[in-house]
Amino acid sequence: MKRAALIGIISLAGLLSLWLLLAWLGKTESNYRQPRPGMRFENKADKASAPETIVVYQPRHFADGEVGHYQVRMEKGFLKMPAGKVTFAAQQIDHNGTTAWQFTLKGGALGGLVQYDARSIVNAQFTHSLEYHTVQKDLASRNVALQFDPQQQRCRRQLNGNPDGVVDTEPSTFDPLSIIFKFRELDLARPGEFDSAVCDGKATFQSKVTVVGREEIQIGDKNYKTILVEPDLGQLRGVFQKDPDAKLQIWLSADSHRAVLRIRTKVKHGTFIAELADYQRPE
Repeated sequence: MKRAALIGIISLAGLLSLWLLLAWLGKTESNYRQPRPGMRFENKADKASAPETIVVYQPRHFADGEVGHYQVRMEKGFLKMPAGKVTFAAQQIDHNGTTAWQFTLKGGALGGLVQYDARSIVNAQFTHSLEYHTVQKDLASRNVALQFDPQQQRCRRQLNGNPDGVVDTEPSTFDPLSIIFKFRELDLARPGEFDSAVCDGKATFQSKVTVVGREEIQIGDKNYKTILVEPDLGQLRGVFQKDPDAKLQIWLSADSHRAVLRIRTKVKHGTFIAELADYQRPE
């Protein structure tokens, strides 16, 4: 009897130690520094080069060369586990001889067994997507490519290199990745709703974002003033379409950067939280 009780205590202690270890690994420390009020950051518009014939959009909040690294954890009840890492980046590029905006998202989990790589290209005026590519590696690996034609208002989709349909778009349409940066550029000072057309290659729909209001959150040992927004998932496919109770929340820094500090995704099997750990922004 004593032996059984001792084994039970040892097993319980082992499980408790494992839970504490996972909780510690799931904790995020952030190096993000909120800029002082009135602080200005210059874009690279004055670098020596030939004058362009088109107007290049000058962002209000995101920046050319901006990179954000996020730690992702999964929460289910009292259990907290590290789930992977995600990186967002924005950059001006030369696209077929013309300036364009490129946004990237790279993520991985389970020691590289699960990988996700997305790349979005938007026109110089930041009014319409031109291309969108995703490479997903897991049990359902696939390669999706979208080609947008703003003049004809069409989007052609390819799946694993094969044609997979054409859908109509609107005069100003974004893809599922660039829409995040589009929403960052909106005036979110007051609660309300904003919308913009989004195309995932299978449908074009109005993606709405609701500004809930200002909140103060804690990441690691630091407190940040933020603006909470809740995008309407609408017809967006993937795990969200399968779960009617799915919910997406994004906390943006309440400053001139509008940096994404936290993303919370609630789905059927738990809650995934991504928090900004490392932020790099050219001055």
